[in-house]
Amino acid sequence: MKTSIRLALFMMFVPLVASAQYKDLDAAMSGITRGFERGETQQIIAGMTEGDQVMLQFPGIIEADGFFARDRASYMLDELFNKTKPSGFKQKSARKVSSEGQYHLTAEWTIKPSGPSEERELYVTLRNKGDRWSIVSIRSGSR
Repeated sequence: MKTSIRLALFMMFVPLVASAQYKDLDAAMSGITRGFERGETQQIIAGMTEGDQVMLQFPGIIEADGFFARDRASYMLDELFNKTKPSGFKQKSARKVSSEGQYHLTAEWTIKPSGPSEERELYVTLRNKGDRWSIVSIRSGSR
């Protein structure tokens, strides 16, 4: 009996994990900021949906770029944060494009890849799906 109760509880939470999107723009901004400021992959992955492909591009830091599923994106972000040692994230501009259901964020990202700290532009695009927001792309300007 205990096993069936545990299974039922587990099944209740499976859809929440599968949807994995930010509940609103405030949650999205908070997760993205914490993720890139502290190198917390899970804060960013929380905004990537299962089944969707997310465009990732970090020229000069990691070689792979293109469209990736959530699991692969998680590995890439871990690799990225291990190489860059992030220490700051400051939003520069944000623009909602209602006609496209998107939100475009530009930020200044402080990293320390090897040697002195450097700042890079970071561009994040979010898409609205119903009442949730998910990450479409994350790109870094080259040095």
